[in-house]
Amino acid sequence: MSETTDLERAYKALANKQAGYNLAFAYYDGNQPLLYSTDRLRELFRTINVKFSQNWCAVVVDAVADRLNLARFTVADNERATQLLNELWTSTELHADSDDAHLAALVTGEAYVIAWRGDDGRVEAYYNDPRLCHLFYDPERPREKRYAAKWWTGEDGRLYMTLYYPDRLEYYVSRGKAENVSSAAAFVPAEVPFAENPFGKIPVFHLRRDRRIMKSELVNVISLQDAINKLLADMMVAAEFGAFRQRWIISNADVDRLKNAPNEIWSIPAGDEQGQHTQVGEFEQTDLSGYLDAIDRLANSVAVITRTPKQYLLRQGGDPSGEALIAMESPLVKKCARIAERFSITWRRLAAFMLELSGVSIDESAIEPVYDPIETVQPRTQAEIRQISTQAGLPLRTILRQFEGWSDAQLQKMEQDQEMEQAAAQTSLAAALVESQRRFDQGGGGNGRVGEGAATG
Repeated sequence: MSETTDLERAYKALANKQAGYNLAFAYYDGNQPLLYSTDRLRELFRTINVKFSQNWCAVVVDAVADRLNLARFTVADNERATQLLNELWTSTELHADSDDAHLAALVTGEAYVIAWRGDDGRVEAYYNDPRLCHLFYDPERPREKRYAAKWWTGEDGRLYMTLYYPDRLEYYVSRGKAENVSSAAAFVPAEVPFAENPFGKIPVFHLRRDRRIMKSELVNVISLQDAINKLLADMMVAAEFGAFRQRWIISNADVDRLKNAPNEIWSIPAGDEQGQHTQVGEFEQTDLSGYLDAIDRLANSVAVITRTPKQYLLRQGGDPSGEALIAMESPLVKKCARIAERFSITWRRLAAFMLELSGVSIDESAIEPVYDPIETVQPRTQAEIRQISTQAGLPLRTILRQFEGWSDAQLQKMEQDQEMEQAAAQTSLAAALVESQRRFDQGGGGNGRVGEGAATG
């Protein structure tokens, strides 16, 4: 039995993740199928051609993604490297692509960024869809990369694949069109079969939401989303067929001319006292509140399971205070902080490699990704924390840098503004003293009695 090659492993891994990841993205985008508990129900509702959905999957994912904004990097005790790194962060457009990478990692459980030096010598870095890449780790040392793979469809319709190793890059292309590829045997070496990797590192960087398994943020939400959509569809069917009162009449008289309209008065002859008496009435409409209550209960389950604040999903009895909102968001904040810490490990390694591509060697432990504040900040509470901390002896500069994430450039700007304010205040005070002295010299102190007293003296 022949040994499985790296190309075969790569093809199998990439092919196997397509269905699951496509489904996860579809649920996030709101393209959700309407599921029924039995075949009989599916048959009964087969003629319904309008789909209703209440997409809570996007809310669950966006609640986390909105709090993971990677703003910049700092390099300890190296302002030049900090400036260069942040320039690379902007020039490669990773400051925007990082949001896409975070979103993909939340939806599917993983995302990839590939960095390299372009033909013109400039550093390039791109977010890559997790359906296009896979990274293989050493089973003995699960944090060590063995090799990585990426495939994509070229302009000629063929499927291309690159294998990344610490010492080389291998290039493959399919013999036929991408839609006809069904195994690794369809690939042959490209016209240029390989290239050297002079950096000794695999340039593929892996963002993982969870290290144990590739687990989506929606792993426990999809089944509840299906139930919510089913209830919503049932409610809309009930609203269409039973939400309006239906009237009925029993009479021997001709009722064809009776119309149901505002200000319409029905004139109905009495019965003949021999047969069925004339009767009118109405059927009760379908009560939709049961559907709404069930949907709210499922939305509450989504909130509890995913640590999403309930005010994101449910109607609240009133507007909670700022402190109450902070307390309600605490579980979400803790989850986001944990995810940000895991993502930061990869961002540090990527940042160090990008500096290396630029000719600057920096230990990755000296690099710190700086996120915008994850927690909700109330201005008054923040001001009180600053005041208490400064009274306890902490310098304001330390508070702003360590607890509020201010950069060195922002701190320097603040100090410059303070110096300008102090200079302006001193100039204003000096001008006021000069003006006071001028008035005193001209008007005897600006007060008649004082002037007379001075003259008498």
